[in-house]
Amino acid sequence: MATDHNPSKIQGIVFDKDGTLIDFEKTWVPILLSSAGALAETVGRGEMAETMLDAAGRDPATGRIIAGSQLASGTTDVVAARWREILPELPDLEEVTEWLDAYWTTTGLANLHPVTSLAPLLEGLRDDGHAIGLATNDAERAARLTLEQLGVGDLFDLVLGYDSGHGAKPEPGMILEFCRALDLPPDAVAMVGDSPADLDAGRVAGCGLVVAVLTGASDRALLAPMADHVLNDISELPGIL
Repeated sequence: MATDHNPSKIQGIVFDKDGTLIDFEKTWVPILLSSAGALAETVGRGEMAETMLDAAGRDPATGRIIAGSQLASGTTDVVAARWREILPELPDLEEVTEWLDAYWTTTGLANLHPVTSLAPLLEGLRDDGHAIGLATNDAERAARLTLEQLGVGDLFDLVLGYDSGHGAKPEPGMILEFCRALDLPPDAVAMVGDSPADLDAGRVAGCGLVVAVLTGASDRALLAPMADHVLNDISELPGIL
């Protein structure tokens, strides 16, 4: 539930990556589909890809990724574990996780669709005095490579992934580490994301502003009760700050 908030107090902004900076449907859905097929093929079971996808969060009727599912907001190891349950012939969890991290990083960098022109937006936020961070359930290395590919790596004060040692969302650890590193109280920080996990992390961390965007797998009806604001995309963020 939304709480009282004062945007003028916000000194730091933590962004999610996929579905927030990057359009989820255009960037990630093709990657998730192809990775399931490619992984299944490594053990000669390509026909299992459809079952793997549906088990981890693809709606078999619409083909869309279900909001809050493992494919929508799970970490790589969570997806790897689910797919190993469906296809026991796959190697051990560590090997499958490494394979997926590598595949998603390589194909993701080749298929990036930012939701808006990121550099001018982020530069404007920094010029207004905001520290900028990234908290993603992707791997930290993949996140840094993505930001560099988008030409905005140097605009982030801190980049954290699920493997950075501070837990994964909806746990608040990455946000709290941003607060610690930038010496900011949580109520001076905004969390901006596209999923319930992002918004829950912001609430539990005590963020002064929790903002949802509609460029991920979740719709307005799901996100609105959890957010102070629901934006079409992050280009609207300066308007509420």
